Amino acid sequence: MPSMPPSSSRSLSRAPLRFRAARALLRLLFGTVFRVRVEGLERLPPGPYVLASNHLSWADPFLLLGWLPASPRVHFLGRRAAIYNRWWKRWMLRFMGGIIPVDSGEIRHLSVAVRGVLQHGGVAAIFLEGAVGTVEGELQPLRRGVAHFAGDSSVPVATIGIAGTRELWRGKPIVLRVGATVEPTGALGGDMAAIESALRAALPPYPAGQDTRRPWPWLTTLLR
Repeated sequence: MPSMPPSSSRSLSRAPLRFRAARALLRLLFGTVFRVRVEGLERLPPGPYVLASNHLSWADPFLLLGWLPASPRVHFLGRRAAIYNRWWKRWMLRFMGGIIPVDSGEIRHLSVAVRGVLQHGGVAAIFLEGAVGTVEGELQPLRRGVAHFAGDSSVPVATIGIAGTRELWRGKPIVLRVGATVEPTGALGGDMAAIESALRAALPPYPAGQDTRRPWPWLTTLLR
C-alpha cells in the first residue's frame, strides 16, 4: 500500500522550510554542474493540478523540484522498489518528503493518496512513460493513469518536456519546457490523447552546443 501523504493540508500544498532549503541547494548544485534553462513557467496553472512529464534520467525529478515553483508543493509518484532501494534514497526522501510510493496492484490506495494531495492544493507529478526513456525527443508508450487522476479530482493536467538529461556531463545544456495545460472532460480516451499531444509538443529539441570532450561522463549513471 502506498504511504499516505501527511494529513495536514498545509503540508500538502505548501513547502516546509527544510524543503525550501534543500531546493535552494539543488538549484545551486545542478546550476553549477549543468546549464539549465526553463521555458514557460508562466503557463503553469495555480494548483492543484497533475504534472505530466517525460523521463530520461535520475536527474529529472531533482531538476523539476529545483526549478518548478516551491508552492504548490510537488509530490512525485514513484515505484517503491526503485525509490526505497538504497539507504541514502530513504534518508533523502524522509528529509524532503513529497513522494507517493507506488506498489503493484494497489491502484485503489494509490488513487486515494493522489486524491488527497490534489484536494488539499498540491501537485501530483507523474512520469507518463512508467520507465526511463532511451532516446532524446521520443516518448515510450504512456500510462493512462494521469487522465484518471485528473478527471477523478477535476483538476487540469500541466505538461512539461525535458531534454538533455539522457546523457550527462559537466556543462551539459538541459531544457525544461512547460507545455499546454489540458482540462479533463471525463472521456479518458480523449483526455489521454490530448495530454499526449500536449506533451509531444512540449518536448524541446535536443540542446545544441554539445561538448565533445564530455567531462565527467560518469554523471549519467551516478544515481541509478
